[in-house]
Amino acid sequence: MMRDTAQTTGSFVDVRSLVFWVGGALAVYGAIHIYPTVISATQQAPQAAFVSAILWAAYGLVFALIVYRMELFERRSALTSLGAFLWGAVIVAGIGVIASPAMSDIVGGVIGTDSEWIPAIAAPLSEEPLKMLGVVALAFIPGARIRTPLDGLYFGLLVGLGFEVTESFLFATQAGISMGGMVGPVVASFVLRGVVGGLWNHPTFTAITGAGVGYFFSGVGSALKRWAILTGSLLAAMFFHGLFDSPLLEADGNVLVSTVVKGLPVFVFVLVMFRIARKRERAIFVSAVDRDIPSDLVTPEERDTLLTKKGRRHAARAVRKASGFAAGHAAKRLQRRQIELVSSIVDTAAGSDEVAMASNEVREARQALETVVASR
Repeated sequence: MMRDTAQTTGSFVDVRSLVFWVGGALAVYGAIHIYPTVISATQQAPQAAFVSAILWAAYGLVFALIVYRMELFERRSALTSLGAFLWGAVIVAGIGVIASPAMSDIVGGVIGTDSEWIPAIAAPLSEEPLKMLGVVALAFIPGARIRTPLDGLYFGLLVGLGFEVTESFLFATQAGISMGGMVGPVVASFVLRGVVGGLWNHPTFTAITGAGVGYFFSGVGSALKRWAILTGSLLAAMFFHGLFDSPLLEADGNVLVSTVVKGLPVFVFVLVMFRIARKRERAIFVSAVDRDIPSDLVTPEERDTLLTKKGRRHAARAVRKASGFAAGHAAKRLQRRQIELVSSIVDTAAGSDEVAMASNEVREARQALETVVASR
């Protein structure tokens, strides 16, 4: 029997994994420490906190859905995606309540407590390693299946998004508190941090380290190269974070301009990383098809079509126009089964039971398409 749902990767929930239980303990620890801060802010300005919560919850949901739709070949587990988000929203935010002030004291002791550079140095040093550890933790759980730089980049975006939502909720609420509980500052903070700075804030910082983690665990290249890229990705994220928080370009008081000028480089950097990672995903896909899949399951023309979402849509649309809606739906189903077959080969190996099952499902899907077309 054929399955109608798109393939998803495994879940990070693995009771046999020590990393899973450590993550759970850290989540409890983070929640315990962030809870008083959230409650205090809410009690001081209930209306401002309510508006801030609505705005940032909506922001997180929309952003997460966009990221979730970024998959190129297989749909990543929604549960694992939620776990990545919660790592940033609860664990990093909770530990950050303690780590950030402590790091600020350390940095202040080195460069002077009156220096305006303290936040730009302390925040990256405390926050970026904590966020990166979320992707590392997932990589140690087989069910999360972080195998490529694109996998790491994806989960890095979600870890950073989780932290961004919690931190920005508190920032916006505090802005309202400072103005007597007014809602206006909350909205202004949301526009600046979410609308203007959303493309180059915590999600993009952690996407950089996430891609480095994904490359490290991909097994490609020498150990020295993988360690160098992992370390370099963390240093790059810390640099961009520090630049974004720095007092540079703020002398004239134009926060909007300084935010864009300082944030645009990290957005471009992540965009380039994303394109490179996607190119690598396509190369893995082509290699698996050409090496292990016979042409009766995936023809050369179908292989090229499957490489892009646009190509899949056009191919299915062409079938629908020629043979009707049912045929178009059957063509999409065949595409999903072919992608699942390639993914099963990449995850296991040619000849495994999973590959054999996926191969049969491709044959069934092709037969179903031919039957619908012939009935026209």
